[in-house]
Amino acid sequence: MIYISVAMYCEARPFISYLGLKRDNSVKLYEIFKNEEVTLIISGIGPFESAIATTYLLTQYNAGISDIFMNIGICGSKKEDRKIGSIFLCNKIINSDTKRTYYPDVLVKHPFIEGALETFSAVINKEKKKIIVGDLVDMEGAGAFQAASSFLPPHNIYVIKIVSDLLDGESVTPKFVSQMINENISIICNFIKEIDKINTTSKKVLIEEEEEVLNRICKNLRLTSTMEYQLKDLSIQYKIREGGLLNKLESFLKVSCKDKKERKMHFERLKEKLMEC
Repeated sequence: MIYISVAMYCEARPFISYLGLKRDNSVKLYEIFKNEEVTLIISGIGPFESAIATTYLLTQYNAGISDIFMNIGICGSKKEDRKIGSIFLCNKIINSDTKRTYYPDVLVKHPFIEGALETFSAVINKEKKKIIVGDLVDMEGAGAFQAASSFLPPHNIYVIKIVSDLLDGESVTPKFVSQMINENISIICNFIKEIDKINTTSKKVLIEEEEEVLNRICKNLRLTSTMEYQLKDLSIQYKIREGGLLNKLESFLKVSCKDKKERKMHFERLKEKLMEC
């Protein structure tokens, strides 16, 4: 299942129409729309509201660790050369209030720009530009990511933002937001479909011998649970894309790690191998 959170109805409307989502009338606390593959919640504006809604969504529908969560919405850009309507996949997320930083694992190919998002609990305009650490500014991303991290591994959490303004967001209207998302809806939904395809086929891709090799590598490298999830996902994507997975993994069967530094070094090498074309 793909779970999506947005802050406002004007952000949700294009997805409801494009994906044919229907209101779940059994839920009264939030506006939730769904079909067989996607469930979307409207959280309200703010990091706290986003975190609570995300927690409710993933709890209410019994999300599992192999499910996908996406926070999608508009953002402001600190850089004035950014084009309105540019789509970003956030590879770093900063909570301005708590100063905590999160790093989504971007393991899949995608058509977006990557950038750092900073989440504030109040509207930030050009006059406060100097306090911004990230490239982009919003009010939901960090709250959604932190909440989703309690249910899902980092590589199954995506924060996608569309630039709506250059820190002059007071002029952004609901109609403009819906129009801007509509202009980008096909590229975002195609990405959702690709993620869902990988998620759906993942259990059918690896043969028993490949599973055994991956388990041996995980044991030899003393990988954490999150690293194991990443390795399996990258292996699945590589096999779908290139085939010949065992040949790619063979050299790592003899590798072992004595400490965290070695583990990180070998794991990064392994990831690079699996992301090669």
